[in-house]
Amino acid sequence: MKEIQSNCTPKNAQESTAQTRPGGRTARTRRAVLDAAARLLAEASPADITCAQIAALAGVNETTIYRKWGTKEALFTDALLTLSAEPLVMIDTGSLRTDLIQVVSGVADFLRTPAGFSLAYMGAAGEDETTGELRKTFWADRFAKAKVIFERAVARGEINSAKHATLAYEALIGTLHFRILAQRSTLEDDIAEQLVDLILCGVFGVAHRS
Repeated sequence: MKEIQSNCTPKNAQESTAQTRPGGRTARTRRAVLDAAARLLAEASPADITCAQIAALAGVNETTIYRKWGTKEALFTDALLTLSAEPLVMIDTGSLRTDLIQVVSGVADFLRTPAGFSLAYMGAAGEDETTGELRKTFWADRFAKAKVIFERAVARGEINSAKHATLAYEALIGTLHFRILAQRSTLEDDIAEQLVDLILCGVFGVAHRS
């Protein structure tokens, strides 16, 4: 993937000092911009998309993007984090294994899309302050949700403690990100089952089951 360059440097520094209007209109404008960015990311590389294109598709002025996000990278990260969070529903399936397979499958499905790859890439590479804050908030939310899954398993009597919930989630989701970013390889259809069984059973348990 080409190096991502920002196209969102304001032409007039005074424009960046304008205040965002509070209320429903602001929320609708933000959503329109995020949806526009997500649509474009599904069709092209982040490096090939400009803020002018996003603004035109969203029906807003470019200065709106400058004020709210400052950089193209921050806007894309916000759009993709929002997009990836919405379809991830962590429902109670009745067992720890099927709960985890459901979550890992959902993440894998998203990472198989162009937008999912872009999120993984920018989430790992983005160094600006806004992207850093978005990344911190996103992962804190995911780890909190993962802990709930393990706490449910404790309540069912499946496991004794949820203390390793974060580490387990990192191992599961981190493997998916490693596959697509470091190896540039595809994710198998049954990758969720493979990973969950490996985490829950361990290497010896999986080998014996095979």
